[in-house]
Amino acid sequence: MKNILVVEDDPTYLHLWGRLFKDMGFKKVLLASSPKEGLKILKEKKIDFLISDVVMKDMSGYELAKLARKILPTITILLTTGYQTDLSRYDLVGLKCHLLHKPYHNLTDVCILLERLLSGEDVFADMDEDSFSENIDNPEITEWTL
Repeated sequence: MKNILVVEDDPTYLHLWGRLFKDMGFKKVLLASSPKEGLKILKEKKIDFLISDVVMKDMSGYELAKLARKILPTITILLTTGYQTDLSRYDLVGLKCHLLHKPYHNLTDVCILLERLLSGEDVFADMDEDSFSENIDNPEITEWTL
């Protein structure tokens, strides 16, 4: 069983992630409502999969993801954002992650993406080609609109 951590400061989205994983059969998902709380968990537990919002107080999801990668080099990372942004303004070299844009329009596809990320399967198989794209400035980041 994979250890999953969700870091999200919006209680509605935090609850949504908890519910999605519960519906997918995951009984133990760690939920953190701040980057500080999430970082503490990352330092204390072996986390396999991190989901984090990008825009949060005190620390961005990008910063948290970079710290997570240093602590746990093999961690799988999915960042989420409700903002369209130019990623070239951030130092994301070597981050290697997925970026899922809010709002989510198809929770079935979101669950498929989660399952594939957790299992190491091909995340792109049978997904609508318009639902993902590589970032030109950061080719190790795949952007998703689901």
